[in-house]
Amino acid sequence: MPNVLFSTDTSAETRRLLALAWPVMLTSLNWTILHVTDVIVVGLVGAHEVAALGASRSLTFIAIVTGLAWLSGVLVHAARADGAGDLPRTGQVLREGLVLGLLLGLVVGGIMLAFADAMLAGIGVAPALVAPAGRVVRVMALAYPPQLMIVAASFFLEGVSRPRRVAVVNLSILPLNALLAWAMSGGHLGFAPMGAVGAATATAIASGLGAVGMIAAALSVPRATARGVRRLDLAAWRGVPAGIVALAVFGIVPAIASGLELAGFSILIALSTRFGDDVAHAFQIVFSVHNVTFGLALGLGSACGVRVGNAVGEGDPKAGIARALIATGLSMLALGLCGIVLVVARGPIVAAFPADLATHGVALAMLPLWAPFILFDGAQVVLVYALRSLGDQVVAGANSIIAYFVVTGGAGWWMVHAGVGPMALVYASGLGMVTAALLHAARFWIVRRRLRVD
Repeated sequence: MPNVLFSTDTSAETRRLLALAWPVMLTSLNWTILHVTDVIVVGLVGAHEVAALGASRSLTFIAIVTGLAWLSGVLVHAARADGAGDLPRTGQVLREGLVLGLLLGLVVGGIMLAFADAMLAGIGVAPALVAPAGRVVRVMALAYPPQLMIVAASFFLEGVSRPRRVAVVNLSILPLNALLAWAMSGGHLGFAPMGAVGAATATAIASGLGAVGMIAAALSVPRATARGVRRLDLAAWRGVPAGIVALAVFGIVPAIASGLELAGFSILIALSTRFGDDVAHAFQIVFSVHNVTFGLALGLGSACGVRVGNAVGEGDPKAGIARALIATGLSMLALGLCGIVLVVARGPIVAAFPADLATHGVALAMLPLWAPFILFDGAQVVLVYALRSLGDQVVAGANSIIAYFVVTGGAGWWMVHAGVGPMALVYASGLGMVTAALLHAARFWIVRRRLRVD
């Protein structure tokens, strides 16, 4: 085994990665639980409302994930500056990230408000669901500015190795969101029943409060004065426009890649509506369960990105290779165990989602086929974060586009129209995960060899 693997104390690095990862896992699970809660409470209203919610997510998920990836430079630049000991630069990255997040939120939200119905119809949502899903999308559009400011502040805190603050803020708004989603979707606590629109309204309200909390957490970070995070003078803000451009340029390929990556899955969500409300609801259940496991991988991916970024900032990118390999192994172990749980306990897991017997039957058939593929999903997300921190985000983005937009979206479209049936949605998802893992692993091996030569 090459010496680079042993250039870092494996046990100590594993502990460091896990310390950084678990709060991000909680944060990711918080977002996932938020969406799963919506599926559950809207499911109490009816399958048609869940189908409308699922169809809306074929757009809203693309928008938020694209914005999240566009802001990925905040984490990378903050981690590099922190690794180099340049504290004032970390504060500058926060200012740049918050402004970029606000601008992106306004632009994306405006597009969703203006063109929701046309875009839903364009990606193949069943005609009967376009209008109800469009109403959900327009409400969610109002949440994008605060949500992307939350992302920017979160990435800053993760980049300076303070992810626990992110977890605390996100977990604090989860109960409020759940309560409002239940009340507003089903017509409780004096609210009129609004179905999927009510759940979206609850998310928008919670996002606004979350943005206030997350920015406050960033402004009160330890060594805040040295970092200059609360500076309001002209000198501190004079360089922000140029910094925004640098962050936007860094993030544009990851944003396009992430948007197209999720577009591949959104094509599957849209295609699921063509099999009827029961299949569309079942696919939402399986997708929601998958997002819970994906949250574990995302936590390790974030930790990997921070530690690799620290290594680059320290002037020792080779150390980042070892850190990335450890994180990848941890992710595959965690997701492998999750896959076993999904197969063994699929009955209770599916039963936790209110639905009729037909919906539960489809979900029970899908879940054991889906479970083995999440092992590959765990590997690919960590490798993406590593490649971004090593400055190789362009090729990583191209790999993701091939895997998820071309393979997942294309295979799903072809298999559904070829008459494979609802299981085509699972097969297409799995093919994309395997392709992404193989492409990112190959690229990581190339980057690793280049660093050895240098």
